Amino acid sequence: MQHLITDPTTSASSVHKYLGVFGMLWLTFYLVSTFTALKTFYIGDFVFSVGAIAYPFVYIFADIFTEVYGYRVTRKIIWTGFTCMILSTTLTSLYSFVPNPAFPYNEAFDVIFRASPIVALGFLVANFLGELTNSFVVAKMKLLTNGKFMHARLIVSTFFGQTVDNSIAFFSAFYFAGWFPLHEVIPLTISTVVFCTAWEIIALPVTHRVIKFIKHKEGLDTYDRGTNFNPFMLN
Repeated sequence: MQHLITDPTTSASSVHKYLGVFGMLWLTFYLVSTFTALKTFYIGDFVFSVGAIAYPFVYIFADIFTEVYGYRVTRKIIWTGFTCMILSTTLTSLYSFVPNPAFPYNEAFDVIFRASPIVALGFLVANFLGELTNSFVVAKMKLLTNGKFMHARLIVSTFFGQTVDNSIAFFSAFYFAGWFPLHEVIPLTISTVVFCTAWEIIALPVTHRVIKFIKHKEGLDTYDRGTNFNPFMLN
């Protein structure tokens, strides 16, 4: 039977075969969700941001990171993602100020990319707190249950993480920025939390298999005993 590394310090310093690939996928879903968040659609009477279609995968990958590699590795990935988000939204916003009267889509370009720093700032804070809430709950529940009930901790962590995340994101980036009125923001927040949590539940069989596969290939099953959960530490 394969012996898996459970110590968080040893796990964090190990050579990670798949972390880079999954980290890039996580960042892709994160960027796409942020840049498309302004567009909404309806399913019956329920309103959603199109960003919510991809956004659940941000949390699914974070669950995988924490479950396999531990909280401190996930924290590094989150900080790296924030840096990439700041750079991408700043650059695209600056591009919107490049003059070209002959370009027929200036107005549409400006609506999306001049708004992106405002949206990104709200989403930056929201995702930071939401992802850390998600990873914290996963890590703590894993310790409390001694590694049992993985499905339960993935669902519970996603619900709390998404609640923190979407509440801050939609109220700061949408309501206070003047994009949506309050009577639209509240149902948008609730429907998105429910949608993302439902996505987590639907994806559980696949997520479980992916986690099991990566644990076996990496030789890791990290338990965050003794981990400093300070979100501002980078090691």
